[in-house]
Amino acid sequence: MNKEDLYNDFLLIKDMRAPTAKRARMLGELLSCHEDHWQVVGITKVALEVFESHDFKRVSRMGINRSHIIPRHQTYTTMIEGPNLSCDDWYDFYRANDQTILATSSENMSNGFSKIYPIDTSKGLFKSHGFSWKHKEPEISFLRSVAT
Repeated sequence: MNKEDLYNDFLLIKDMRAPTAKRARMLGELLSCHEDHWQVVGITKVALEVFESHDFKRVSRMGINRSHIIPRHQTYTTMIEGPNLSCDDWYDFYRANDQTILATSSENMSNGFSKIYPIDTSKGLFKSHGFSWKHKEPEISFLRSVAT
């Protein structure tokens, strides 16, 4: 979906009479249609150490996830309850607030992140794949380079 389609559908959700929490869940589902939602912009030191212990591969139940820097519910509530924005301003707000870092589950739950190493988003690494991310040779090579 392009940003204009997302914006128009967002406006429909915003104008609904359902409680904010329900509309926020709908908005989350809608935004998951974006080709690059939950963009990874960094990785914590502890998460990097976990990857290192698995030869930088992604292993089932390793306890690493994409953790939103700004909680999604906070972003979605602001979008729904805040003032109407132009499509471009709305999209910029969404992209700035949808950024994630690769972190351990315990870091995410406590919102206490160890040192964060930045990830250059122009490299196209860790692209969304459902609730997960693509983790192939480019991602493995990147993680190795950060760990050294």
